[in-house]
Amino acid sequence: MKFFLNGVAETATKGRDTFQKILVLRNEAESAVMTLGRRSANAREALHVLYRRPVITAPDLQEEIGVSAPTVNAVIGDLIRLDILIEISGRQRSRLYSFNRYFKLFLE
Repeated sequence: MKFFLNGVAETATKGRDTFQKILVLRNEAESAVMTLGRRSANAREALHVLYRRPVITAPDLQEEIGVSAPTVNAVIGDLIRLDILIEISGRQRSRLYSFNRYFKLFLE
């Protein structure tokens, strides 16, 4: 029984620590996208999607936030410059992007 309770306590502690790291990351990411001026609204919408889907393609993000292909590509470019997104596929077409810092929080 003691072993089980120790496991529960460790899991709860780890969950709390991960949640605190998510809050810090969220504040940093929100602050960063606010520097984008007029494009910050679309970038904030993209961030909200990325918390649900930390690995995504441009067409999927475009559908989620309801903007044109050029607009979503501009948002992706901005998020890459802000070190929020990284390209992970290594391809020229059908690229895959990751909200890597967020994704890694769940692997620690």
